[in-house]
Amino acid sequence: MQFTQLASFDNYIQANMQLSLLKEEGIRCYIKDEYTITLDPLLSPAIGGMKLMVSEADLARALAIIKEADQKFLETFPCPHCGQCRLERVRQVTYPAGWWQKIRLLLINGQASAEKVFFHCHNCGADLDALPAG
Repeated sequence: MQFTQLASFDNYIQANMQLSLLKEEGIRCYIKDEYTITLDPLLSPAIGGMKLMVSEADLARALAIIKEADQKFLETFPCPHCGQCRLERVRQVTYPAGWWQKIRLLLINGQASAEKVFFHCHNCGADLDALPAG
């Protein structure tokens, strides 16, 4: 049976929450490198964090389950600008042009790209750096 990486985490709590959600739905999955990162968190960038591995046959279903759970969670937060619960998580990945920046990101993040996550309100168009405190 072949497994493929669904997500990467530096926090074992988030990794295990998604693992439990998928296992409840009958999806074959496990967390790779969990114990290594838990014992030495400084190794996380070097080995790419804890990896949520899912069987290739269940990959599409697992992605749909995680996306649906994430959206339901975001629907509990009202936008601080308009008060509507219409937030969406946006993941923006940039790839630096220079080789020096690529090496720097590889050493710091363990990957040759920079990632920015923010939240966008579909009602008023506001972008938030973090979820509002609730």
